[in-house]
Amino acid sequence: MVVMKKSKFIIIFISLLVAGMLLASVLGLIVFNVTGAKIVAADDYSVMTQITEKYYKAEQLNKLIHDEYYIPADDQELMTGVYKGLFYGLDDPYSEYLTASEYEELMINTTGEFEGIGVTISADDRDNIIVVSTVDGSPAEQAGLKTGDIITMVDGITYSGKDLSLAAAAIRGEKGTQVVITYWRDGIVKEMRITRATIIDRTVYSEILDDNIGYIRISQFENKTGKDFETELHQLELSGVKGIIIDIRNNGGGIVEAGLTTADLLLDAGTITYLENNKGEKSFYNSAAGKTNVPYVLLVNGGTASTSEIVAAAVMDNEGGAIVGTRTFGKGVVQTVKELTGGDAIKLTIAQYYSPDGNVIHEKGIEPNYIVEDVENNIDEQLEKAIELLK
Repeated sequence: MVVMKKSKFIIIFISLLVAGMLLASVLGLIVFNVTGAKIVAADDYSVMTQITEKYYKAEQLNKLIHDEYYIPADDQELMTGVYKGLFYGLDDPYSEYLTASEYEELMINTTGEFEGIGVTISADDRDNIIVVSTVDGSPAEQAGLKTGDIITMVDGITYSGKDLSLAAAAIRGEKGTQVVITYWRDGIVKEMRITRATIIDRTVYSEILDDNIGYIRISQFENKTGKDFETELHQLELSGVKGIIIDIRNNGGGIVEAGLTTADLLLDAGTITYLENNKGEKSFYNSAAGKTNVPYVLLVNGGTASTSEIVAAAVMDNEGGAIVGTRTFGKGVVQTVKELTGGDAIKLTIAQYYSPDGNVIHEKGIEPNYIVEDVENNIDEQLEKAIELLK
């Protein structure tokens, strides 16, 4: 029988523990909890430590709010704020966390029918909410809202760029009801009361102007826009027009695929655009051989944005037709929308797109071949210039 004194036992135990830890270190393991005999990989332990350090302050703040805030705090509202804060930290007006109701609002915009005033808004780099475009014939257009107006309040409530989805939801509402829009224009604060209506956004419209010149208006790129444009284009081709004006002024963009379909009909085989992600990987989108044989002119302005700029840049670099108007908006990034469990979603910028020649569009826009200022005194000089080029 071997008798061991307590002091010697402690020394031996510690020695064995140190030896075990050294061995674990050699094997890439760390003793995480001696009493529980739990061992984890060193890499996993490092990750766990980083996570603990990363979110410890958030947990501290959460506890502080629940312990000391003067009224009971709603956990769900707090978490929504956390989720939105993550995206706010990106300093990107186009990326955001969407609650279920905000996501539903976003999806309505792609259907072509909704109730509201018919305005497309965006956030600029100064955290302002700006008017990108208005739907043709909509209450917003009839009331006089214009591209570049800065919306500061909706029904007396102040909104900024980070509240874009909330502002959009406040502007939308049941037909027949009214909404008060407060906005800045040329340094002057203005206010207008607009009655909401059912907005049926017929995104493609065509007619034949004098001198046998066709005209196609694309107000926005929605799910059916590409197919509708193809139909209107072919009808004008069959009618024997000598030229076509394609008007994408105040077109704030929309579904990228619809824009690619439109560009494909205007260009021969070549590149329409390419996207580059955060890993430097490039995705090219090309047009097939065969384009319209009718000469055309593209009309653009400061409200021509996003998908519309993909079309304009493709026409510019491939020399498909002349471009008339003013410099475009300059939104050269692409977002993806992903629905999450529970009906909420995220909208995240995943890539920047470039013109076929590699020109940057984001925050720069596209300068037309012929610079003609916007409509003034009810005279559309941009349209007149396009007609002149096609005569």
